[in-house]
Amino acid sequence: MVRVFWTNVGWWSLFLAAVLVMPFQASQAGSSAGKGRFRGQIEADYQLQVQVRTGDSGVKGAVSVKVDAAGGCDGIITGQWGFHTGLDDKPWWQVDLGRGQDIVRAAIWNRCDNNTAVRAKNLLIRFSDDAKTWRTVYRHDGTVFYGHKDGKPLIISLPRQKARYVRIELGGKGFLHLDEVEIFGPDNAIKNLARGKPATQSSTSKWSSGSQAVGADTIAALDDIELDKRWASRNKLLSNPLLDFDAILFTKRVPGSFTHMSDQYLGWWSRPGGGIYILRDFKTDSPRVECISGAFKEEGNFLRPTLSYDAKKVLFAWCKYYPEVAGIENKLDKSKIPEDSFYHLFEMNIDGSGVRQLTSGKYNDFDGRYLPDGRVVFLSTRRSQAIQVGRKSAAMTLIDDEMPEVYVRCGGGASRPCAVYTLHTIDANGGNLTAISPFEMFEWTPSIASDGTILYSRWDYVDRDNMPFMSLWSMHPDGTNARIVYGNFTRSPHCTFEPRAIPNSSRIVFTATGHHSHTIGSLVLLDPTQGSEGDDPVTRLTPEVAFPEIEGWPKAFYANPWPLSESLYLVSWGPEPNPKQGKMRSENGMGIYVYDSSGQLELLYRDPDISSMYPIPLRSQKKPPAIPSTVDWEGRQEGRFIVSDVYQGLRTVKRGDIKSLRIIAVPPKTHPTMNSPVLGLTRDDPGKCVLGTVPVEADGSAYFRVPSGVIVFFQALDAGGKAVQTMRSATYAQPGQTVSCIGCHESRQDAPQPKDLIALRREPSRIKPAPAGSWPLRFDKLVQPVLDRRCVSCHNPKGVDRQAGEFDLTADKAYDSLIHFGKPSIYDHVMARYKEGISQEGACVAGQSQLLAKIATGAEHADIELDADDLERLITWMDTYAQRLGSFSDEQEQELLDLREKYAYLLEAE
Repeated sequence: MVRVFWTNVGWWSLFLAAVLVMPFQASQAGSSAGKGRFRGQIEADYQLQVQVRTGDSGVKGAVSVKVDAAGGCDGIITGQWGFHTGLDDKPWWQVDLGRGQDIVRAAIWNRCDNNTAVRAKNLLIRFSDDAKTWRTVYRHDGTVFYGHKDGKPLIISLPRQKARYVRIELGGKGFLHLDEVEIFGPDNAIKNLARGKPATQSSTSKWSSGSQAVGADTIAALDDIELDKRWASRNKLLSNPLLDFDAILFTKRVPGSFTHMSDQYLGWWSRPGGGIYILRDFKTDSPRVECISGAFKEEGNFLRPTLSYDAKKVLFAWCKYYPEVAGIENKLDKSKIPEDSFYHLFEMNIDGSGVRQLTSGKYNDFDGRYLPDGRVVFLSTRRSQAIQVGRKSAAMTLIDDEMPEVYVRCGGGASRPCAVYTLHTIDANGGNLTAISPFEMFEWTPSIASDGTILYSRWDYVDRDNMPFMSLWSMHPDGTNARIVYGNFTRSPHCTFEPRAIPNSSRIVFTATGHHSHTIGSLVLLDPTQGSEGDDPVTRLTPEVAFPEIEGWPKAFYANPWPLSESLYLVSWGPEPNPKQGKMRSENGMGIYVYDSSGQLELLYRDPDISSMYPIPLRSQKKPPAIPSTVDWEGRQEGRFIVSDVYQGLRTVKRGDIKSLRIIAVPPKTHPTMNSPVLGLTRDDPGKCVLGTVPVEADGSAYFRVPSGVIVFFQALDAGGKAVQTMRSATYAQPGQTVSCIGCHESRQDAPQPKDLIALRREPSRIKPAPAGSWPLRFDKLVQPVLDRRCVSCHNPKGVDRQAGEFDLTADKAYDSLIHFGKPSIYDHVMARYKEGISQEGACVAGQSQLLAKIATGAEHADIELDADDLERLITWMDTYAQRLGSFSDEQEQELLDLREKYAYLLEAE
């Protein structure tokens, strides 16, 4: 007996309505009807997997050329592509008719969506008898044709010739993607000789899916023999000794209404429904579900629980649902927003008793994780707008529960203020609130590694493209020793979310997700010992799912991996298209599964009405070691940096060329709207304040102090004060901490080599102050004074020299004049480096500036000589990406000036 599984437009809704109308219930235990329904659910899920998981990658090479090419002769005509090559020189698709046949006609059905039909206007048809020697039998005249869109495919009358192989080819470089190719002989004018025959093509692409092979109106899916095999495999998997627990903690919830990696955890986008549950007896035919969050009587949303190490308590986030809050136009006015519409941390016993609230205020607090020493680390928007962050700044949010927040630099607005959340800690009773990270941009999904460190993701886009750099980091529980683990410069995947250390392994699993998406995607196994960038350290555990957005939008997705080993995981799985920003996820898209890296996916629980997520084995866990804190939170608010050898990691720089380091602080964005105020050239420029420079010794070492709790980045400078290399990330020191690094972009696998550093033979260097107008950056105070003294007398419209006057350097025009001078201009240079996303030695602005070269040589300005201060001002401005401003408001500028005054003792006497 063969079961037919319908795959029309509403297949997912039909599946849920027809097959999963009866969810797992405690009352099913022991009943034959319950067992029958349970078996029906599992078998329906197998059928669903055949449809959704077959050829669903979108990853180049994950689908074979033969599988993808089959979509060009499968008899299915939709107006979209049946196959899709990569960007090739003369891309081709061909079909094997099995034997030489007379051919008199072809019908080519073009892809009709997204104005792509034009790409096929220069196609060729070629015949072959052996797939080696080809002859061209048709050249198209360049007219655009369609097919499904207008019912008019390209009909080609061919000279009657015998051929076994028929190839469609483009004459130049491009993509070849057609809907369907039909080939006809003289004997039967309606019989398509190509349908169902073997096909291949020049390459695959990220849009190749092979889904056409299972895309007919109906599919003869799994027969009884195949289903029996699957049940046997299921029973074998569920008997795995690693599944040595009988219950799973999980959450039912509706995903948020705004689809974006950043907004998804802000309470005003929450949707109601769900709770925290325990799935018992999941390895039997009669699983049972019980709710343990019954104390929450009001509609709300639960987010990301965790289990205490002894499995006696549950830590989670919850917010109450207010239907009107999402539509509030000015969400900056917190007086209009109820406090309980923000996520807060709660804790309860595993039986649902003893509920207590740990955080409060009009801030989102979530993703709480138990630390080995009994404290809790969590994410919170209560970082506030402080420049210097730590225990004191966090305490202010307890005094004022409506403090303004920090916002993402590349989005937002008053109706969508995208508040930044970063890592904080509290004691077990909610006391001693501390912001352990001063980072100015988002941090995500912390977990505790087996060595007691915190694994988390963070968004680094200082002076680079905001899209792809959500990398994996680790830190100690007091915020010290923040280190990259993977992906600081790797563009694919966009996001490395939900990292978890794998038991008895050095490897880490994470969810590869998209930027304009929720935390859903493909599962990846990371081996940090194989490097921190690129493909070498990663293995795709779910190769049928593309990395969202960067590789396409997959038709199904995974999330919430809980590793039991390197090959066995509890996961959430959703058999629906991965929605991008502007599209909302379904309320009931995800279920709880066990997944084996061989590809076996077994349903454990799915509720037809609401998503089930975040599976955790209900058992005690080995507690990692507690790492003692080295931070003196009440002491002097400063830290120290030691650079062992700046030349480590620099491949083209001669030893002795680097003379100093420039220290640049990055204040957070205090305005919710992108490019408001306009700071510079890229529309999402970071705030910048140049503290000054410190010397680099002959051995490449440097030693200096900085304010603690302030994020900074460094630039390596040559003898002329020009940057040779610059960071595209940021770092910081905690109070009393000494941060050491090896060099400049050195391998993260290297360990510091103990040696007698010249810089450590003395006290820390005092910082040579940057020119006035550098802290914070202000073009009108840093650069314009030089222009007024040296240039404006000639370079103004009212001057005697008309040609010089056309290059206007008066206050109103100078900024635009300077950034657009030359080819490439400063603007061209900045935008090119911004898009590259990674620093290249010697490719900093001042060192390559035609403007600076023209001024510095004095070839056309023999009567004007710039002094050292003039040059330092121009170089400092250029090397900090030629920004107009470095702070986001007058209030922040004053706070920065006050901070500089407070730490004047770190500076050389001016």
